[in-house]
Amino acid sequence: IVVKETVSINPNAAEPELYNATRGMPSDGGDFLSQINGVSMSRFGGRGLEPIIRGQSQTRLNILLDGAYVHGGCPNRMDPPASWAALETYEQVEVLKGVQSVIYGGGGSGGTVLFERDSRGLAQEAPGLSGRVSAMGSDNGIRSDVMADVLYGGSSGYVRLLGELKNVDNYDDGDGREVRSAFDHQQGGVILGYTPTAQRMLEFSYVKNDFQDALYPGAGMDSPDESGSITRFRYEDKPAAAWLGSIKAELYVSDIDHRMNNFSLRTPPVYPATSPKAGQPMKRETPTSSKTTGGRAVLTSMAGTTQWTYGVDLQKNERDAALNNLDSGVPKALSFMWPDITIQQTGLFTEMLKPLDKGQRIKVGLRVDQVEVSEDKADEKPVAGPKTPNQAYQFYYGLTAEDQSETNVGALLRYERDLKSGLTFFSGLSRSVRTADATERGLAKWAPVGNQRWVGNPGIDPEQHHQLDLGLSRSTSRYDWNGVVFFDRVTDYILRDTARGQQGILQNDKADIYRNVDAELVGAELEGSMRMADAWKLSGSLSWVQATNTTDDDRPIAQTPPLDGKLQLDYSQPAWGAGARVRFADHQDRVDDLSKQEVGETAGWSVLDLYGNYRFSDTITARMGVDNAFDKNYALHASRSNILDPQAIKVNEPGRVIWARVTAEF
Repeated sequence: IVVKETVSINPNAAEPELYNATRGMPSDGGDFLSQINGVSMSRFGGRGLEPIIRGQSQTRLNILLDGAYVHGGCPNRMDPPASWAALETYEQVEVLKGVQSVIYGGGGSGGTVLFERDSRGLAQEAPGLSGRVSAMGSDNGIRSDVMADVLYGGSSGYVRLLGELKNVDNYDDGDGREVRSAFDHQQGGVILGYTPTAQRMLEFSYVKNDFQDALYPGAGMDSPDESGSITRFRYEDKPAAAWLGSIKAELYVSDIDHRMNNFSLRTPPVYPATSPKAGQPMKRETPTSSKTTGGRAVLTSMAGTTQWTYGVDLQKNERDAALNNLDSGVPKALSFMWPDITIQQTGLFTEMLKPLDKGQRIKVGLRVDQVEVSEDKADEKPVAGPKTPNQAYQFYYGLTAEDQSETNVGALLRYERDLKSGLTFFSGLSRSVRTADATERGLAKWAPVGNQRWVGNPGIDPEQHHQLDLGLSRSTSRYDWNGVVFFDRVTDYILRDTARGQQGILQNDKADIYRNVDAELVGAELEGSMRMADAWKLSGSLSWVQATNTTDDDRPIAQTPPLDGKLQLDYSQPAWGAGARVRFADHQDRVDDLSKQEVGETAGWSVLDLYGNYRFSDTITARMGVDNAFDKNYALHASRSNILDPQAIKVNEPGRVIWARVTAEF
């Protein structure tokens, strides 16, 4: 996997480190992304690790899997988009921090992540039959991970088959406590390409993912089963017209069915002594569905030295979920978690990249999104529940859900200048607008006690980000470094809060609610590497972000990562290599004590990883290593509370992990 970390307006392909060579196979895409500077994560269990870029996560990030948006099936985010990325089947991962383009969708204030396949490029590079198989295992967590990727192609087309089987056990943290984190994963896919000319391509792909027995210590339920598929069509061409550079069009459907409950994989709670069912199991289950249909058409053209990109995109997400009482074995709805919510976004965009004199470049972008929202079950009363979703909204906000529309305008201005050979200055100004997602605007979980309720706000306003970033990058034959500072002023930041009778909130019962506040985020990133000799390389990185709710007396925003970084030393020879890395984070004492998403302050930590690789031949490579070599017990600040192990407080990271991987290419 080639990794791009894009911070300039003219992205250059870069491999800041061989992520896939120096770590054991990450458990999912969020785990993989957390190895990149400026990216942290929140741990929920063994799967469903939520990436955080520049202090922002969830739908503040645009994450595309080979051009497709995937919105998970869990209201509590057991399955965020990156968790659907089977990493070894992608050729490239590109991380655009902040707003660097307007062509990948509305919002994306924290950043955009592109998991990309290049089946056509592989077929052209090695016509005929090619592929690779790999097997990986560890002594703590991932028991086995077997993958096959086979391609047959030539000048007129190609066929690619993908498959993966992964079995993950519970892992032990650094204190030897078992963390419930097991799951099983199977993936299969086919990609068919037709290339009648060197410029034209038609491609169809279908990828299916199945998950079973996923355990989540940070949730009140586990997931016995979940399945998801992504179907995609793509067309690319470069017409003969001189003014038209390229045409790209794609359509996709991602379809997810998710089931979670509190009794299949754990012992359910029992009814209290005051209940007529005292002592009996309290069985609850939530079946959900999330279907996203979308597409994009993009044209590029040249006018002199100026490159224009313009197009249209569409995204329609339909979500439905119910919390059911299964005490009798027959599902009886208690709440409509997602009351059949549909959010449709249609966007028009244009972007211009123009070189100026004296090594200067400028990028200008404009984007307009029309958003339409509906809730078809807002007035339906659950069979076993006391309130309709609209009654829940009325109780907390004094309003009900109606069909809504928004017109959101985003813009981008980036400037880059080569100050001297190898030294570049870059800056950016942007406005991005994020519409509230289905959970923020429509979730309707009712409970007898206020602090167990979770109610979205159908009147929530879209989030408006105005960002500035400034940076320098330097590249020479011996060393490379880059640094950036950024500031983001947010109007109508969508805050998950607790009901305390604030302005616009009618109750004071500690329910989970959503409200608009103003906020500011400020941060900095620094990274560099030095080639000390032909075989030695020293590299390191630091990132820091601070997020503040300025409406409520400069109250910290919950789950903001602390200062973190790493220091790494690598030794490389043609046939083998080895290295060591120290990962670390400072303590975090800027916490929001009023938020139920915060689990208190977090101590600082540092861990040592050791790794190596050996190439037996041109086709067979072995990698091995030890993560957290000294078995340190620690937790990431943004990780969830471990509700099944109060002694652990948060869901801790794995202790010592010894891993090995063998890959064969043909």
